[in-house]
Order: sequence, then C-alpha cells, then structure tokens
Amino acid sequence: METDKNNSVTHTKYWSYSNFEKKRNSTFFSKVIKFLKNLINNRFLNKFGFEIKRKQSSLRLEQRSHTDNTQILSLRNDQIANFLIKFGSSYGIRFEKQEILNSIKLYDGILKEKKISDLNGGMGFNNGLFLFILFSHFQPKEVIESGVWRGFTTYLIDKAISKGSKIYCFDINLTRTEFKSEKATYYERDLSLVDDVDFSSVNFAFFDDHVSIYDRLQFCFRNKIEIVVVDDDVSLTQVHSDGWPPIPTASMLFNYDKIPKKFDWISNDISASADISGLKVDDICEFYSYIPFPKLKEYTGYTDTSFTSLLLKR
Repeated sequence: METDKNNSVTHTKYWSYSNFEKKRNSTFFSKVIKFLKNLINNRFLNKFGFEIKRKQSSLRLEQRSHTDNTQILSLRNDQIANFLIKFGSSYGIRFEKQEILNSIKLYDGILKEKKISDLNGGMGFNNGLFLFILFSHFQPKEVIESGVWRGFTTYLIDKAISKGSKIYCFDINLTRTEFKSEKATYYERDLSLVDDVDFSSVNFAFFDDHVSIYDRLQFCFRNKIEIVVVDDDVSLTQVHSDGWPPIPTASMLFNYDKIPKKFDWISNDISASADISGLKVDDICEFYSYIPFPKLKEYTGYTDTSFTSLLLKR
C-alpha cells in the first residue's frame, strides 16, 4: 500500500491505471483552473462586486433545492419511515417509527446548518440520511471513520452518537477538512499505520477512503467490529463509474465465486486493470451479513449517488 497525499489517493496491489501520469495530470489541470479562478476572484473581481463562477451552481441539488412545506415533509417522512421499517425488518434490524422520524427531522436541520460549504465528493442526501439513521439507532461508543474529506459524515456521526462516545478519524490529507468534532481524535495517516489505538473496542466502522474494501474488512474481522459501512462499493459492472474504486469491493467479495478475478475497464478514457485472484473471503462472508443501502429517491427526489453497503455481524 502506497499513499499519495498530494492527490489524496492510495495505491494498492489489486489494480492500477495503465498510465497513471495521464490521470494525475488531468486531475492537476482541474486543480490549477480552480486555483486560478479563486485567485482572480479574491484578489481582483470580488473588490468590485464581481466573480467568476459557473453558469449553473456546482453545489449538489440538496444544497440548492428543498421543500419547507410541513404537510409535504410530514408525508415524505412517514413514507420513508414505513419503507425503512420494512427494509430493516427483512435484515433483522428493528427500527422504531418515531426513532426514524426524529432522525429525519434532525438530518434536515443538519443540512440547513450548512456546516460544510460543498457536499460534492460525499455520499449525497439519501445515503447520508440512512447513515445518520444507522448511527442514531445503534449508538456505538467507539467509531472509526476512514476518509474524512470536508467533514460532513464526521458531523453526522457527531450529531448522532452520545456525548461520551469517541470517533477515530483517519485521512491521509486533512487540509480540506471544514468541520472537526470534539469527540474525535484525528490521524493524518492511513489506518493501517496506526498502532496506538485499541481497535478491539470499536463497534462501528465507516469507510469512505477509496482503499481496498477487502483489506478494510479483514481489519474489521480481526478486531471483531460488528457494524461496518463501506461507501463506493461498486460491483464488477459498475467499476468504471468510479475514478478510484476501492477494489476488491464488498460487492465483489460477496459474489466472489460468480465473477472473473481479472478484469479491465476504461475510466475517463484511461485504461485500468485488476487482479483479485486468491482472496480469502470465507471468514468475512461467514462473519458478516451483506446489506446494500436502500434506494430512497422515490421519497426524497434526490438521486441515489454512491453505492454504499452495510455489513452486520451475523
């Protein structure tokens, strides 16, 4: 495993781009454009009441569009609660309706607080809501979050868990973080490089770090972490949709006998290939139940974005 802090990526042995320099250069170019735009705005145009910006806002839809009508919200929330109660029951999770309704109301309030300036690159409204409901329901005492980005999910976790609970936050680059929790201890390095935390007392782990989910689940299995959520859990047929997929994903592990172990794809015109041969998946698959996140667009109107999954100790 090799970390690249400047580009906020981690290389693993399972897959690679055929021309990583091309990928890195395209990312670098977009960063330069953004830097120049901010420089011109801040140094010159803002002084005269002008700025360079996109014709249409680049913020996510949930930051730009919502309803405040109480009757509509009550109807929506009731539909979501009823749906999630049935969904949870099918996997042995016993949600209570009032508990879900309270969580939805709190979640709506969190979004209106606008603690994070830009939610792009995060989970999106629907998966964020279900994540918040899970943390509120299970009330873990010690949490791992790997992949902090701007801190939106840290804020959700902070608001959902009790005052005395702890969060261990890991990211190889914390320079973009806009929110930091008083419940959290921060580590600007990969989880695998930390040896001063007793992970065996952690009862909930959340991974949104684009690092091999297989490696992360091996870590969770060794430490007997009972509840795990993995973001960007792309399947074999979806792998091209993610610029830095966390291969092998949970979807691949739980379908391991049915899929090819060597495969190729093209992402933004750049070729990539993977080899996930010889994985030991039995212990993970026997220890955890695999539960893809529910689709909520029908009720919220917001697109289901990243592929996120819950793994529960059987």
